[in-house]
Amino acid sequence: MRDKPSDPDIERQLERWAASQPDEGLSEELHRKVRDVVTQSLTPVKPIPGLSVLVLRFLGVFAVCAAGLIAIVGKTGLHLMTWAQIGWMGLILAVGAILFALALAWQMVPGRRRGLSLPWVLALSGLGLIAGIALNFRWQIPGAFAAEGWPCGLMELTMGLPAIGLFWLVARRGALFGSAALGAALAGLAAFLALTPLQVQCMFPQAPHLLVWHGGTVTLLIGVGALIGYTRRHRPVS
Repeated sequence: MRDKPSDPDIERQLERWAASQPDEGLSEELHRKVRDVVTQSLTPVKPIPGLSVLVLRFLGVFAVCAAGLIAIVGKTGLHLMTWAQIGWMGLILAVGAILFALALAWQMVPGRRRGLSLPWVLALSGLGLIAGIALNFRWQIPGAFAAEGWPCGLMELTMGLPAIGLFWLVARRGALFGSAALGAALAGLAAFLALTPLQVQCMFPQAPHLLVWHGGTVTLLIGVGALIGYTRRHRPVS
């Protein structure tokens, strides 16, 4: 429920009562007026859905956007990976998306008990991504490492930055407060969204390339998101 400004006359009476004897109770008439004003000032607000519904909303947006982006950028890189590489990367990206969706849903309701703190979400998703790349792809550095890599980083930024705003539009239905954690969670989910079509279309399936240009851009996006959230700390996000 949300309250509106009260009647000025009631406020003046309450001020006079507060300035009078401290042990004197409210008169019956003033008590009735206060009760009527408070009751009339309350208006219903739309309740925030449960945790599972919020997580499914984030994952639904993630899946739809990832499918659309894959259709746009193509699937060239998919044909250059083995089934084991496809399976492991798909699992890591899906788990990362779920973890960041949970981190966002927990922040939409102040005081809600959290299963994992954001540092744990960052650590698990980051270590999973690093391990998945390091253990499943060849350690080969091509001669044109920078020339082949920067277009991937730029593409990930191009997809990830708008995705932050998209997930914010979904998250703002909750009672959010600006913080570094909120910014990092939004950017983390957006980064994993951008990483999904990028991985599918990338023509350079080597561990150094994926760790530096794909994983490094994820780190950059999360850092930028955390910085933006930090600058808005303690401010309600409407």
